[in-house]
Order: sequence, then structure tokens, then C-alpha cells
Amino acid sequence: MLAALAMLFGQGLLHGVGPDHCLAIGALASRGGLGEALRVSVRFGVGHTAVLGLLAFLAALAGLAIPEAWESRLEVLGGLSLMALGVSTLVSRDHQIAHLHADGSMHVHASPDGEAVPPRAAQPGWVSGLVGAVFGLSGVRALVLVLPLTVRQRGLSLALGVLLFGLGVVVSMTAVGWLTQRVAKAAERRARWEWVLRALVGLASVLCGAYWVVDHLGP
Repeated sequence: MLAALAMLFGQGLLHGVGPDHCLAIGALASRGGLGEALRVSVRFGVGHTAVLGLLAFLAALAGLAIPEAWESRLEVLGGLSLMALGVSTLVSRDHQIAHLHADGSMHVHASPDGEAVPPRAAQPGWVSGLVGAVFGLSGVRALVLVLPLTVRQRGLSLALGVLLFGLGVVVSMTAVGWLTQRVAKAAERRARWEWVLRALVGLASVLCGAYWVVDHLGP
């Protein structure tokens, strides 16, 4: 039983670093400081786990099978969401970071064209949680298939398995958010590199989302 629970925690860690999750967190957590990046990542992970874990728990407890076609349609929704995040990152004019120094002066990294743009207001806290929840819908079927193979089909065992899986997801997603912010922080030293980083994240998100949509639009 301990080995099965440890395996579910490990699967949660791996699930959290899927390419679509990494890109989504990258698009959401690349702005602001380390604290904001970690909060965004945790909210994304909790929203993701809450929807994925609850639905998988209920389905596994009831012995329900999730149709593959249902999963494919939800993957399309996830792909569209990822594309929307990518487009939002590409068109954002928030290509600067303002630093307030101890003496009261402020240093601003401008956009590549040299135009100073007022920093965009922080996004509401629920946004990253909602996006994580949407991404969690498509993973329900896979977790439902795994749970009965690793833990007994009883309420307490299933709940503990889901909680450990979710903990692994949140831990790995938080690590992705931390790494994203560290890379963004390094890019801040030169405004043009910061812009390039955002462009790469946005473009990769759009392309990955488009691939997800096309790949799962089949019959």
C-alpha cells in the first residue's frame, strides 16, 4: 500500500510537469516577483487538482468508466485555453518591470522599442486557479484508470491516493513556477531578452495548444 501511494505521488509529480502545464504556468507566472509566481503556480495546481482529483475520486468510487471521446473533447478545450494564454502573452505590452529602490528612486526596464509602458495590474487570484481547473478536466480519465490499479477501491484508500497524487502535482507545478520566475528575473537585466522570452513562451503555447486541438479533433 505504501509503495502504491508513493507511486501515485510520483505520478503526480510527473503529471505536473507535462508540456501543456509548464507552458500554461510559464505564461501566467512570468510576470511579477517570486512571491507572485509561486502564488500563481500554487493556485493553478490547487485548481487543477481539485477538479481532476474530485471527479476521478467519484468516478473510481462508483466504478464508472470515462469514455475516450469525452477525454478527447476536453483535451481540445485545454488546447484552446493554452492557445488563448499564448496569444495573451504575445499581445501583452507589459514588457517592463519597475524596481523601487531603497532611496525612493524607481528603475524601469522599457520595452524593446524604448517606449515606457505603465505596468499592468496584477491579475485576479482566481484566474490561475480557474485555468488550472480547466486543464484538469482532460486528465480525469487517466487517473480513473490508474487508481484501481494502485489502491483498493475503497473510499479512504482512494481519497488518500488522490490527495497524494494532487500533492505531487502542486509540488511540481510550484517548482515550474519558481524556475519560470528565475529565468524571467535573469532576462530582466536586458529588456530585449525579456521580450524574447515572453515571445518564445507565447509562441510555444500557441503552437502546443494548436497541436493539442488538431490531434484530438479526430473521430
